[in-house]
Amino acid sequence: MNKGLFRSLSVLTVLSAALAGCSSGGVQQTPAAGQTADSSGKKADAPAAGTAAPSAKGPVKVSVFVSGSGVPTPDKDPILQELNKALNMDLEFNVATSDYAQQLNVKIAGGTPPDIFEVTKVQLEELAKQGLLLDLAPYIEKMPNVKKTYTAEDLTKGKVGGKQYSLLKRGLQQQNALWVRKDWMDKLGLKEPKTLDELKQLLVAFTEQDPDGNGKKDTYGLTGVGDFTSINAFSPIFAAFGVPIPGNFTIDTGKVTYSTTDPRTTEAIKYISELIKLGVVDPELMANKGLKDQQKAFQGLAGAIYRAWGELAKDNYVADYKKINPNADWQPIGALTGPGGTFGGFYDEGNVFGRIALPKSLEKKPEVLNKVLEYLDYITEPGKGQTLVNFGVEGKHYEMANGQMKLLPAISETAYAFQVQLTGRTEGPYLKTKFPNQAKYIDFTYNLPMVKTYTGLVSNPAGVVVDDKNRFEQEEVIKFMYGKRPISEYGQFIDTLNKTYQLPLYMQEADKALKSLGYIK
Repeated sequence: MNKGLFRSLSVLTVLSAALAGCSSGGVQQTPAAGQTADSSGKKADAPAAGTAAPSAKGPVKVSVFVSGSGVPTPDKDPILQELNKALNMDLEFNVATSDYAQQLNVKIAGGTPPDIFEVTKVQLEELAKQGLLLDLAPYIEKMPNVKKTYTAEDLTKGKVGGKQYSLLKRGLQQQNALWVRKDWMDKLGLKEPKTLDELKQLLVAFTEQDPDGNGKKDTYGLTGVGDFTSINAFSPIFAAFGVPIPGNFTIDTGKVTYSTTDPRTTEAIKYISELIKLGVVDPELMANKGLKDQQKAFQGLAGAIYRAWGELAKDNYVADYKKINPNADWQPIGALTGPGGTFGGFYDEGNVFGRIALPKSLEKKPEVLNKVLEYLDYITEPGKGQTLVNFGVEGKHYEMANGQMKLLPAISETAYAFQVQLTGRTEGPYLKTKFPNQAKYIDFTYNLPMVKTYTGLVSNPAGVVVDDKNRFEQEEVIKFMYGKRPISEYGQFIDTLNKTYQLPLYMQEADKALKSLGYIK
């Protein structure tokens, strides 16, 4: 749970930031269409007094501010141009490439908030407390596409204190699975493992029976990545015991539980420790960074890896490992059955692409507010604008034939499209359109049964140093797995979490958050 802290700027801080200036290099400025800029990139002065004002029926100016990169200038942005044309809108779409939270604070504190802006969960809660956000609940009826497409749970994830202060950026579905070298299984006469015992047999065989046939003992059963989420490599194992990896909130019989303190976690750790003692786990797993584990898997150094389909099944990755070994065949396996049931891993119900919010001050600008609502509704399914922000312009970036969409080479011009999908997308159909060769893997991973967690919906309690707690927790769990600390001391470890790292405060916060969102009573 690595969550950043968002703090309101004091007047002094705001003034200092304003005096220092928000470097224009940190924001990709996309001026409203028709707006000019001087040689420094700054907006031109407003028309002098006496100059005729734009017609009331002219395009309505709307400003958007999000974090990210890659959005082109208006003259090279086909999506923005089509949005403006379709909605009679003059859209200024600014993307902060750095220091987004600080820049947003300065805009809000200065009385010039964007009409639409991105917020993290922590920012959402802080701004809502200050009364700076517009409650969107009364306006949902004015957005029929939003009303139709957003589920009750989607809307709930945008609420604070029961009020609809944000809209979820939809999408982000489960994509992970345990992948294995099917060609190795076939060579060794092994079947796909269905249970933890069968998984152990598979990993031992991949380690001991020379699956690559080079006459050397140079392969391992399982590899993974060793950053701060290193335990993720063992997610399918924890899941088969009925728990997510340590450090996650779950709900059991209507009550909040914490995976680290769940007795089933110690049983999972014992199983993992046995695998490590057997020598079937990549000994460098904890040192692997980035895609190092993927590279090892492709090089034939390991036969199993827990990763997203996009990191093993995309055409470019398949080509990569086929260059090394044309016979290599990486395939996902189904959920493993263990003492806790049949699960493929865990998935956090709090996982979101992001959230968007509107300033309360927009109430005083009804023309702009109405245009913002029209805009958000237009880019939400089943609105025509959803196709536009997903795939660009018909005839240029895609074409339709017999009801099927075919992407054209120019689709590469819309690589920034994610930034403009403010209300998100329906992920499955979108991914299968973008990656038709991977459709079966997209469906397979999405349909795996997963242990549900709720960590992303819980804020950190005030006054704690969450990084210290997370670091201690991870380091100690790894010690137990690798035999550096006896499992008999697990109770002492929990005592330290409770007393030194204030775990009860986290539990209280989780209970409060999940009750307010309606997940528990």
